[in-house]
Amino acid sequence: MEDDIRCGTTAYIREILDLHLMTGRYSTVLVQERAEIFERRSGNVFAILDEVAALEGAPGARPSLTKPPAMFVRPPLTGLWHKHYNQASFLHQNVSNHWRANDFAVHAARTIGEAAIHEDKLIGALIHEFVMGGYRERSEARRLTGQWIVYARQDDVNTYLTLGTHGDDAAIRQRVLGCATEFPELGLDERRVPAR
Repeated sequence: MEDDIRCGTTAYIREILDLHLMTGRYSTVLVQERAEIFERRSGNVFAILDEVAALEGAPGARPSLTKPPAMFVRPPLTGLWHKHYNQASFLHQNVSNHWRANDFAVHAARTIGEAAIHEDKLIGALIHEFVMGGYRERSEARRLTGQWIVYARQDDVNTYLTLGTHGDDAAIRQRVLGCATEFPELGLDERRVPAR
């Protein structure tokens, strides 16, 4: 029974990926990771799909609110690319990042000065502005952070390999090496740096 559910989930994940890919392709590892997220309800698989669709330039793709794609420049992921995708669990990190780079005291003084806020509502208004204002400003600047979609680029085609998190480079590399036989032309093994 559990195997039937897993097969159905992976088929569903493949189906929705296929609908949004223009020229790109994806690994079995990525499908399995997304199926696990879907089955465990541990994240939003559609947030990942939205970023893939945006990278692919798929018709009707939602504009990305995360940082632009970037190539890894340090080993062990040199030559691979990553694109952030955002989850609700990263709200705290995004708000913290925003206010680390911006002065909330100045923003709070402006907010208090512009709005007629009753004294007993002031703390709530400031907390709301800290969280929602910080998140809104960061998303409008398309600077949201999150976890990664790791992929290789070759001949203007993206091959989506695995998901990853900051500080998890060695584990990401192991999963990428697991994709080497599926995509031998990408040179994902340890002897070659992936094509740019």
